[in-house]
Amino acid sequence: MKKKIVFIAAVTMLWSCSQSGKESTDYVTYEDAEAEFAATLSAGDTTEVLSAGSAVMDSLRAGNIDYALSQLRAADTNGNVADLSDEQRARLRARFERFPVVEWEIDYYDFSLPGLNDLKYRTYMRARDGKSGVPAMSLMLNPVKKDGKWYLCVKDAEMPAKDAANAINPKQIIGER
Repeated sequence: MKKKIVFIAAVTMLWSCSQSGKESTDYVTYEDAEAEFAATLSAGDTTEVLSAGSAVMDSLRAGNIDYALSQLRAADTNGNVADLSDEQRARLRARFERFPVVEWEIDYYDFSLPGLNDLKYRTYMRARDGKSGVPAMSLMLNPVKKDGKWYLCVKDAEMPAKDAANAINPKQIIGER
């Protein structure tokens, strides 16, 4: 009787282990992909992205919109990077001319996948001087890592972001292994 119980326990344990192994190898969740990407990053990646972002924001604060726009790219959710279209460039130029960046601060940043990340800035059109109520706008960028290089891409409103209503559910299946 004892041998039978031990055998059943061993078979049950082997079956449950094989089932849990199948689950993790059959598909990849967004959470899994984030963890895999995070394991490839170093402090140097963070420094590179934040330095590039600071250069763009400082350029905007200095009124050098042309330089800032030359540093920005467009990307899709697959991580394909391209120069800004004429329409995107014109739209951004109009925004920064109408609402100049007088002060800026990082709202947050988050690395998720090579082609989908968040770098969010809060920009102010007037000096804050410790006063409340100074109007602010957000600027959301999508740092994309492609072929070992980081590109600062403009994040379109329909692209998922961690702090947006369209954030991706971490348990969402995004592919197969």
